[in-house]
Amino acid sequence: MNTGSYIMERVSNAVFVILLVLFMFLSANAEDDAGRAYYKQGVFAYEDGDYGDAEKNLKKALESDFQNPFYNYFLGKTYLKTEQYQDAERYLDLVRTINPNIPGFQYDWAFLNYQTGKYSQAAEFFKEIAKNNPSDALAHYHAGMSLYKEKHYGRALKYLVKSAQLSPVVRTNAYYHAGVCLWNTGSVRQAVEKFEYVRDHADTEELKANAMNWLQTAETETPAKIAKPYSLYLKIGYQYDGNVRLEPLDMDMYADEDDSAFEGYVSGTYNFINRRDVQTGIGYSHCQTWHNELSKYDLTGSIIRLYTTCRFEPLTFGLTYTPSFFQVDSESYLRRHQLKPEVTWKASENFFTRVSYNYYYNDYSDSDAFPDNDARDGYTNAVSLDAYYSILNKKAYLFGGMGYEANSASRSDESYDQISMKMGLYFKLPWAFDFNLTGKYYDKKYDEKRDDSKYFGSISLSRRLYYDWLGMLAEFDYTKNDSNIERYEYDRKVMGLSLTASF
Repeated sequence: MNTGSYIMERVSNAVFVILLVLFMFLSANAEDDAGRAYYKQGVFAYEDGDYGDAEKNLKKALESDFQNPFYNYFLGKTYLKTEQYQDAERYLDLVRTINPNIPGFQYDWAFLNYQTGKYSQAAEFFKEIAKNNPSDALAHYHAGMSLYKEKHYGRALKYLVKSAQLSPVVRTNAYYHAGVCLWNTGSVRQAVEKFEYVRDHADTEELKANAMNWLQTAETETPAKIAKPYSLYLKIGYQYDGNVRLEPLDMDMYADEDDSAFEGYVSGTYNFINRRDVQTGIGYSHCQTWHNELSKYDLTGSIIRLYTTCRFEPLTFGLTYTPSFFQVDSESYLRRHQLKPEVTWKASENFFTRVSYNYYYNDYSDSDAFPDNDARDGYTNAVSLDAYYSILNKKAYLFGGMGYEANSASRSDESYDQISMKMGLYFKLPWAFDFNLTGKYYDKKYDEKRDDSKYFGSISLSRRLYYDWLGMLAEFDYTKNDSNIERYEYDRKVMGLSLTASF
């Protein structure tokens, strides 16, 4: 072979290789252009809700580049939208390996885990998204719902409430499930508030019906957290008394001196029988006051209760025996035994009434402060009728009652007949405040030519603090007694601020 022929052959081979490479490059570019065109058509179809056309175009796009993360991502989103979760996981898992930083991928991956029942993994993904984007209402909502599905009610609660605060779109659904979380963690009153909101603002009749079912359950059935056989109430506070009474229980004689005092109160019950239709148990209460200056009028009370109630809807029958012991300045003042049968009639969902009879046996003790106290020994018979009516979807109720009391004492001037009446209003205010207003009137006639008319008014405002069991209570009481004997006339103002705890 001569030199010229050899050179021509080499040139021909080089040209062929170049043409082949150029052809392959142009073909690849053509395929890429076609893939991108199919991808764009697939995205447009997805955005328009035409998921069948989106699937077809995205699959054609993948034929040109089967590892393109964007092509795989939108095909996975399409399958996620059409609830073909196995196919969605296949393509989204490939994206997670190739390029998990595509905007929106982390949310879709978390949502896929949620939809396939992998709630623990979904919760962690959504929590991370919510942490990185605190204003993402849906991330908070699904983080809460994932924890809710796992029955982590306490942890779910904060995410559900936050999502409701961030977006009105998810608010009613979020508050509904937050209510269930509160119910299952024992915060029943807060749960009822959430269900009441959902009942009044639900987007669908189904959600409204579910909320109303929970509210009915709160009234007619006792959840496990309430059905516990015990209860405990604590109260400690400070009060100003504008006219300290000399006889702590009967409120007949006053010092015409003001003073301030600390007060403490604890009460607990335990049910030996703890069924919805029958409850039988024992209770104990202890109260104590410590005056700053008039310490000789410090009161101590110890009260025991033995009780039973039986429900035969719409009637409830109750019987209570209460022995109690009181001391003034650490000296015995009164030993009392009380027997109280009662019947409650639930006339409707909004109205019920109660009739009760009380028998008291009173044994007073003489002391240096009360040398003739035993002249009050005797017994008392009393009957009362009370009624309660709820209004404003049970956010408030009106109550009233009347009673008659006959007291027979060893000394005739301590015996009397009394008629009493009361009226009041309880109202749930915004921001978890409770308002209570009560007025009472007593007409008391003694055997020894003494007639008294007593007027009593009370107003209180309370609110929970941070926890459902912790609260603060502010109170103001006013009493005025008119008598045909001047020495028994008085008025009295008491203001108090207390911290309370209920378990």
